[in-house]
Amino acid sequence: MRTRVQSRQRQRASWRLILGVPLGLTLLAALTGWWAYTTYYWRVEDNVLEFWGQVRDVVAPHPANLPTPMQAAGIPTVAFPPTPSPEATATAAATTAITGLSTPMVEPTDLPPTPTPLPSKVTLTGFKYEPQLFNNCGPASLSINLSYWEWKGNQKDVAAVIKPNQYDRNVSPRELYEYLLTQGFDAYIRVNGDLDTLKRFIAAGYPVLVEKGYTCEKGERCSGWFGHYSVFTGYDDAESYFITQDTFRGPDLKLSYDYVLTNWRAFDYLYLVVFPAGAERDAEVAALLGAAADLNRNYHDALARAQNEALALTGEDAAFAWFNVGTNLYYLQDYAGAAAAYDQARQTGLPYRMLWYQFGPYRSYYQMARYQDVIDLATFAISGAIGEPGLEEAYFWRGQAEEALGQRDQAIEDYRTALVRHPDYQNALDALAKLGVSP
Repeated sequence: MRTRVQSRQRQRASWRLILGVPLGLTLLAALTGWWAYTTYYWRVEDNVLEFWGQVRDVVAPHPANLPTPMQAAGIPTVAFPPTPSPEATATAAATTAITGLSTPMVEPTDLPPTPTPLPSKVTLTGFKYEPQLFNNCGPASLSINLSYWEWKGNQKDVAAVIKPNQYDRNVSPRELYEYLLTQGFDAYIRVNGDLDTLKRFIAAGYPVLVEKGYTCEKGERCSGWFGHYSVFTGYDDAESYFITQDTFRGPDLKLSYDYVLTNWRAFDYLYLVVFPAGAERDAEVAALLGAAADLNRNYHDALARAQNEALALTGEDAAFAWFNVGTNLYYLQDYAGAAAAYDQARQTGLPYRMLWYQFGPYRSYYQMARYQDVIDLATFAISGAIGEPGLEEAYFWRGQAEEALGQRDQAIEDYRTALVRHPDYQNALDALAKLGVSP
């Protein structure tokens, strides 16, 4: 009897084993796939944040655009026809200040022709691809770019220094540059890039790190418009595409020339050329830059392009072009003109996340004593972030405006919050030291 019972027990155990192993393997595969998917793009907790962000967008949707400007005394709003006739454009260039203030239409610098024709197709190799962690396209893209030069680190090494808070929404080109200097590398950061710029560097053996806009597609783990870095590593004139290493969408991603130009506009066609530090490499990269090696000339040429686009385009493309007018005027120290151009960009309609990445409006409005505009825009940017907002720049500039208005306690609180969001953030440390208070 005991033998029969034991036999039946063994049979049941065998059936459980037969049925359980495939079921367990299936469950394990599903969990592994889910884990791989979530870690490919986000961490698990960040999937939750994204989910609640989507819920909020349904229940209490965030405004799609930055708020339009208040009417500011002495700062005129610019209104040009979106598509002027050639005669109107010529008249505007000759007689009108495009910002309504002090900077007239400018002409781009004539660039010398490329000495030798570029190859019709180039593909650089030797990259170590990394999918980005949450909010980490900047560090991940820089890591990919550096891997081409046989750097041995990864995106976590970069992020630990320049964005220790994973919720920091942005890593600026300047922050990337400062990190490069600690690793034995150098870089040129320039605006006004074009298709030939990218091809010229790639053909010479230099991948190019580009900051551009990205609008999430249906079914992706994101929504709306974002700023995004990609590493450009090849091109094909016959098929009219670039090859990019995209930390969000995958390696060897092909992007059409038209797509690149359209999405690049949102960041004034900004690019970084990274290279091992040294005089020989520096001279080679400067030669490839041509006229753009002169930074002031680079902004001048970018301004001319942005002005022409602002007059010719409509809708969001025109808004980006006006924003670029403002950015270039700011760097050329026409703060009043920059403020007016930013007003026009906001009036035309900018994505609400625009000030997660670019801070020219804060700087320009501050220079024009439009402190309430700075406070309102910074507060708007902070409110648009689900979970713990990074945006140390928004807290800092709000603090600057509050301090200018005599709101000392609020300013100190914002400077300290900026340091919580980004420890060792130098601007906030300097502001607190100036006020004689501790971090």
